[in-house]
Amino acid sequence: MADYRDRLQGKMEKEEESRESSLPPSPYGPIGSTPGDVGAVQRQEGREGPQFFAAFAATLGNLVMGTCIGWSSPAGPLLAKPEEEDGFSLSDDENSWVGCLMPAGALLGGQVGGLLMTKLGRKGAMMTGAAMFAVSYLLLVVAPNVWVIYVGRFCTGVCTGICSIVCPVYVAETATASRRGFLGSCVQLMVTFGVMLVIVVGVCGSWRWISISCLVMIVVWMIALIFVPETPAHYLSQKKYREARESLEWLRGTVHVDQEYQDILKSVEESAKLSAGLGDLFSSSNLAPFIISLWLMLGQQFSGMNAVMFYCVSIFQQSGSSLNSNVANIIIGGVQIVATIFAALVMDKAGRRLLLNFSSSLMVISIGALGAFFYIADNLGDEDLAKKIELLPVASLSLFVFAFSIGFGPIPWLMMSELFSPEVKSLASSISTTFNWTLAFLVTKFFTTMVAAVTEAGAFWMFGGFTILTFFFCFFFVPETKGKSLDEIQQLFRSEKPYFFNIGPWKVCRGEEAEDRRALVQEEF
Repeated sequence: MADYRDRLQGKMEKEEESRESSLPPSPYGPIGSTPGDVGAVQRQEGREGPQFFAAFAATLGNLVMGTCIGWSSPAGPLLAKPEEEDGFSLSDDENSWVGCLMPAGALLGGQVGGLLMTKLGRKGAMMTGAAMFAVSYLLLVVAPNVWVIYVGRFCTGVCTGICSIVCPVYVAETATASRRGFLGSCVQLMVTFGVMLVIVVGVCGSWRWISISCLVMIVVWMIALIFVPETPAHYLSQKKYREARESLEWLRGTVHVDQEYQDILKSVEESAKLSAGLGDLFSSSNLAPFIISLWLMLGQQFSGMNAVMFYCVSIFQQSGSSLNSNVANIIIGGVQIVATIFAALVMDKAGRRLLLNFSSSLMVISIGALGAFFYIADNLGDEDLAKKIELLPVASLSLFVFAFSIGFGPIPWLMMSELFSPEVKSLASSISTTFNWTLAFLVTKFFTTMVAAVTEAGAFWMFGGFTILTFFFCFFFVPETKGKSLDEIQQLFRSEKPYFFNIGPWKVCRGEEAEDRRALVQEEF
């Protein structure tokens, strides 16, 4: 109870200080007004349309990023065709490089994206990324040999890394607090639309036309970016106060933005004062969040999702199912879109722990069933049984993609932004993101090697086995962050007792009851 009283008192003191403090007046009057008009202006409600359009323009970059992630699934089998059919007769090993060079490029792109945001701003970085994407996809369209394909895929990976950093930041810095959660969830949703786009176009049977369709979306993205402003936060970080004010007024559809302007200014000034080194990640209050974030990234990639998405068409072809592999791929893409929408709607109601545990449980069942299908087809020699369960690959992969999309797809990225204290967030997030793309490279490069060594059944069962470990880690060591402020989350890790003693299963094991009844430290079992 002492810990609870201390936290409660600290929270009440902060609220009291907030009531006593007063914000300084805005340094500017409403744009277009004269000094004599300011006092006569009545407060008005703004419009949400501009911030929705700004979010749409930014997340078009995530759609293009999704086309890059999903490109090798329909294009890989087409590239394996002979040259007279516009292929390059790629072997499985060569096709694995087509898949894995994208995450390899994203490793570099993440660092480039951070540099571009600082030098050119959020909008400038997106415009640069779009131009680089256009050149990269143009290489894929005109590629005369597999080496140009490799270069194009690596370059699109660099652009993907840039988009994965810049586009979410733009959305977060332009959305109001009440709309930030919804618009932030659209980032992942647009990625799934991008994956679906290349899957659908892949039905035409030409990897060049797949790339052309991606080029069209890049042009749409660049046109949309022309009409949106730079973020107010970036302008303020460059001490361009008037431009920041004008940007904020455009985004809110009103000139009455004094309060929000001052809030953003205060946040930017405070962020500029915060800095941390690598050693700070290993302090007692930062080490646990860092380990949690890394394990969630590990669980995300070692679930096998990227292997499934990169080689989905090949998996269906190898299963011998009578269902057209491209049609099956479209079904999987549709399931991913529906599941992502569902996750966005229930994320703040169900909580992170419940969704992570539910997601990992379903993934174990579904990928285990997929492995069982390949084991039956390859080893039992029972053609009648294999014929009866020929739809099992579609059903199990649909369930797997659904389970991933409601939990381990969005939540590791969401919790990465919630767990870290402000002074280490930039460094820790950068390391976690780099770790994630490194794992993505390893999984996509060596999946075909795993299949050759232990068969499809063995490879999928290995993914399932690791996901079982991930389930237990989430069940015992991942705290609930739903409904908690960032400061309240940090209090979990700054307590004198281990943070996981506040998690439901450990309380049951210790024979404790939840001592904190308020939402301040609400825990979910």
